[in-house]
Amino acid sequence: MEDVTLDRDDIVALASDARVAILKTLDSRPMTVSELADGFGLARSTVHQHLTVLTDADLVAHESTRKWREYTLTKRARRLLHPGKDHRIIFLLSTSLAAMTVGVLCVTSYLRGFAVQGGSIVREPLLLYAGEALLGVTLVLWCLALWRGSSVGE
Repeated sequence: MEDVTLDRDDIVALASDARVAILKTLDSRPMTVSELADGFGLARSTVHQHLTVLTDADLVAHESTRKWREYTLTKRARRLLHPGKDHRIIFLLSTSLAAMTVGVLCVTSYLRGFAVQGGSIVREPLLLYAGEALLGVTLVLWCLALWRGSSVGE
């Protein structure tokens, strides 16, 4: 997880309310200059000028492979808009690691069993069920972390 440092160009780019609004709008989906201009009630040339400043600050990128040029947020801009998402992923992964550890210990305890008087080994099925449930929770948490991680990086 890396911090986002702001330099003078970034502060200049973020000093305009219109540019901040453009960033928040682009957070929902890629858009063209015309779509942004219509949405804000601004001239296309004004929106293009704002997008140029944001592109120079590495907050917005554009794809010109299609008929229209669509502008999207860079990873850097997404980290600026959503700084806490990285922490949630780390929390999910650490919780899943704890669940996996306890789950493996439960299954191992079941497999080893407990020695009782007379030398026989008794296996408690509740340990197996708890271990399987915790390992299932681990898989769900990993899937959530992967899903959230891919949505942060977009």
